Amino acid sequence: MRCEIQIDAAALRHNYQTFQKLAGQATLIPVVKSNAYGHGLREVYEALKEINPGWLAVNYLSEAESLRSLGFEGRILVVGPIRSSDLGWAFKLNCDIFLAERNLLSAWVLLPPAQQARGHIKFDTGMSRQGFMPDEVPGLLALLAPHKARLVGICSHFSNVEDVLEQSYALQQLETFMSVVKQFKDLGFTLLPHIAASSSALIMQDSRLAMIRVGISMYGLWPSRATQLSYLQSMGHMLELKPLLSWTCELALTKSIQAGQFIGYGCTFKALRDMRIGLLPIGYFEGYPRLASNRGHVLIDGQRCPIVGRICMNMMMVDISHLQDLEVGTTVTLIGKSGTESIDASQIGEWAETIHYEIITKLNSDIPRVLR
Repeated sequence: MRCEIQIDAAALRHNYQTFQKLAGQATLIPVVKSNAYGHGLREVYEALKEINPGWLAVNYLSEAESLRSLGFEGRILVVGPIRSSDLGWAFKLNCDIFLAERNLLSAWVLLPPAQQARGHIKFDTGMSRQGFMPDEVPGLLALLAPHKARLVGICSHFSNVEDVLEQSYALQQLETFMSVVKQFKDLGFTLLPHIAASSSALIMQDSRLAMIRVGISMYGLWPSRATQLSYLQSMGHMLELKPLLSWTCELALTKSIQAGQFIGYGCTFKALRDMRIGLLPIGYFEGYPRLASNRGHVLIDGQRCPIVGRICMNMMMVDISHLQDLEVGTTVTLIGKSGTESIDASQIGEWAETIHYEIITKLNSDIPRVLR
């Protein structure tokens, strides 16, 4: 039975242009890591290439290689950690890389300038993940002084913007980062500073430095309700972000269930009345979270149909008792709109006790992506 993910190319270009305006003088870097947040790297690149973006960001060098094979000739920023042994690969792919730990940096500075991938020195300002500590600046300045030509950026990452309505921790991080930036500038380094991702780019104007790295919101999704509310409170209007992704499948079969029958593994759902259920060819292998069992719903002909019983590896069952004369092959909407009703990734995330980032990035990469 058919299952596919549809990607709205016009919505993606709308979001790109929206962030271009928001960025002002800053350079916009769409983040296309993790299969373009589950949307499909190839499809997202095909939609973006009409705009001719100057930069794209990925997590892995293999993703950078995929972009090059698709024909992208612009700058690629690799934001994930790489091995020292892969520095030659990064150079061959003409990438910009994060220099965020001592072993990689030591290997990078030993390379001849003509073989150094462009570097962005990263600092940990409160995330406790990648990056050098601010108190390491003096030693790093001495080490990096001979490599000014290939060191092009300085960066960090916020850890607590999208989960809160007040930004005291983020402002502290920004202050720390700007202090580090100043120390490099005072010693003659000309670097592109960047720290803003989706949430901070949306609601913290002072964080929009030389670049903004926009991931989840490039795909039309707000990082969180708190970010959405913060934007509304500060700006007095709502920015229009257009979700790109719809996910549909076909109804595989229908069957009658008598009152008292159990449905699915573990007998977690008991029919309290005679019912009709529909079988969908979708399960947790395809990326629909098992925790949504007996909680979530899908859309058929503009009507909400509850999930009944446990979601299986490749199948799930839904209650279609309130719908008449459904045929096998009828379109079922898992994410997207049907009639006047809609389901978004955030709703599924709530049913599954997780976030929408996880829902979309776990969509099985083998599901066909169709660019519309």
